[in-house]
Amino acid sequence: MDWKRIEPTIISKVGWRVVVSKTFIQPNDILHHYQTTGAEGGKNAGCIALTKDKKVIVASQFRPGPEEILEEIPGGGVDKGEAPEVAVKRELLEETGYIPGKLEYLGKACRDAYSNEEFHYFLATDCVPHKDGQQTEETEHINVKLISIDQLLQNGREGKMSDTEALFLAYEKLLKLRG
Repeated sequence: MDWKRIEPTIISKVGWRVVVSKTFIQPNDILHHYQTTGAEGGKNAGCIALTKDKKVIVASQFRPGPEEILEEIPGGGVDKGEAPEVAVKRELLEETGYIPGKLEYLGKACRDAYSNEEFHYFLATDCVPHKDGQQTEETEHINVKLISIDQLLQNGREGKMSDTEALFLAYEKLLKLRG
């Protein structure tokens, strides 16, 4: 199947969100317009972080989309020129006040068919609190919670978190760590 992208691409910003309008000639020669989200080439990184006693560190915070508090894995945007590994360590420290003992790359995921961004996921083990604690931004109101691996998996099944792709990528490792 040949899909041909036609210019111009239109980039709009709504707050700090990016909407990219793209036009393609489909394989049946029909022109179609699509609106996608996130900057083209954008990257994000998140991690399932566990303490030395195998408790999962989650960032419990209000999310405006579902309008509820979710127990999320730490993560966020990868700055331009920054490696996903560096970004995820920074986000873990900022959001939770923890630093990893070991960091293992799990893989990348595409959030949905209309997202331009890559999502890189890691498993952080043997995490310990940093002496300076959390370093959240003005708009972040995060309560750090330690939960069991079973509770994390349950949260994913019940829609009480985002980034459930990370659970799929780490599933077998989490089962082994759970014991």
